[in-house]
Amino acid sequence: MIVTTATHADLPGIMALEDAFTLSRWSEQSWADEIDADCRLTLVEKDAAGAVRGVATFSAVEDVADLNRVVVDAGARRSGIGRRLVLAGLEWAEALGAQQMMLEVEAGNAGAIALYEQVGFVALARRANYYGAGADALVMALPLGRES
Repeated sequence: MIVTTATHADLPGIMALEDAFTLSRWSEQSWADEIDADCRLTLVEKDAAGAVRGVATFSAVEDVADLNRVVVDAGARRSGIGRRLVLAGLEWAEALGAQQMMLEVEAGNAGAIALYEQVGFVALARRANYYGAGADALVMALPLGRES
């Protein structure tokens, strides 16, 4: 599996992942805008056949970066794809000089929360009903620029 910067040629594969994502689907135009925008990075991980198995998008403004979205093929979850995408985004943000990465995750998404905690994110706050009635968001952060 290879993590690369997404291009418009990856949009059909990205949209196939979105079609299976039930929480809040992004449009093809939203993904195209992410790919084209300055101060943003959209990454995909593809299998040996070239099929998109995961996608993540990040943004950075001054010293704060954001993990905006991660979507992994349902059949490939817990295989390390999300982790590889997140780690590649962290490297990008650190190279830009970001001091912190932030994210929001649905409070009931135990798999995603576990991934983010393994990488080092900590929960800062909870936003009630952020994703709709009864679907709270956890706001999480990770300091960057740490010594290894």
